[in-house]
Amino acid sequence: MAEVQQLIQQGERLLNEFDYEGAHKRFKKALDKDENARAYFGKAEAALGIPEIESEDIIADYEKAIELEENPFYHQAVASFCIDVGKFEKAEEHYREAAELDPENKPHYLSELAVGYRFKAPVMMEKLIQQTGQGEDIILRKSLNYMLEALDIDRDKAKELLG
Repeated sequence: MAEVQQLIQQGERLLNEFDYEGAHKRFKKALDKDENARAYFGKAEAALGIPEIESEDIIADYEKAIELEENPFYHQAVASFCIDVGKFEKAEEHYREAAELDPENKPHYLSELAVGYRFKAPVMMEKLIQQTGQGEDIILRKSLNYMLEALDIDRDKAKELLG
């Protein structure tokens, strides 16, 4: 076990030094010896800096870390990554899990979802928006609903306040 912890610490140090390949190797080596949430999480984080690694593999490592240790930070990290790669339903699922585990910070998670969705969805759905001319309003409405939920106000109250 001490060897696994040492490999994880080395991986985290290398990750902080932006040596993604070296960090990824350390986390992988730690996982060869023992399944560990921190090692899966670190492996996913290191993989972000290695273009050859597929997004599905990164998500799988994040989710394996979560399976081993429910942690709102892990959920937030994978949710943010999912936003970046256009997996919006999975992002919402993980942001909501983070909010459930850490209700005090629910507004933070939902507002991050709202803003991420608002600015990333149009880029990911550009062709659909150009073809139909309708996607932008759908994206804005969904984003606004996430933000209203983050603020814990309903539509009627928002209309009243903005009226």
